[in-house]
Amino acid sequence: MPQNILIAVKNQQQNNKFKKILVSQGYQVMAVVDDAYSVLRMLQSKEVSISLIDNDLQGLNGVQLAQIIADENLGPVVLLSQHSINTGTSLPKSVFGVLLKPITEYQLINTLNLALNQYRNQRELEKEVAQLKDTLESRKIVEKAKGILMTKQGITEDAAYNKLRKSSMEKRIPMRKVAEAIVLMEDF
Repeated sequence: MPQNILIAVKNQQQNNKFKKILVSQGYQVMAVVDDAYSVLRMLQSKEVSISLIDNDLQGLNGVQLAQIIADENLGPVVLLSQHSINTGTSLPKSVFGVLLKPITEYQLINTLNLALNQYRNQRELEKEVAQLKDTLESRKIVEKAKGILMTKQGITEDAAYNKLRKSSMEKRIPMRKVAEAIVLMEDF
């Protein structure tokens, strides 16, 4: 599947050079723009895999734009710059690469490929963390419901767990939902 890319560079000659290189390497260039606000409009309206953004754009510099892209979760960014980028403490989390001009074809393609792989890895880790948080929250609720059943009905922990599990199977709903109902009823 071709990777969709957005190119945002002020210099039209560089835009054409990058577009030619990227198309020859199998990328699909979704848009070529020259100002920060066009970048945001494109990212919000089109499905872009990665953005190649010059640090010297009209409207906002690349780092400021990358921060907005990170805040709105609009995908990975590779920044281009004539000089080293001074960001103070760190780059926005959307920045997965920085290239200093002049840029060779080899540097461009390798940096984009690395950035895309790192972004995919980050998304997978974020998904895994969310699933682990959900699992932990479910366990907390089930433990609380077991405690309520043990106290109210004077039964053992195993018996309370079995009651939750049996009710879950009979009603064909997740055990977390049964536990949430018990906790909710206790709070009233």
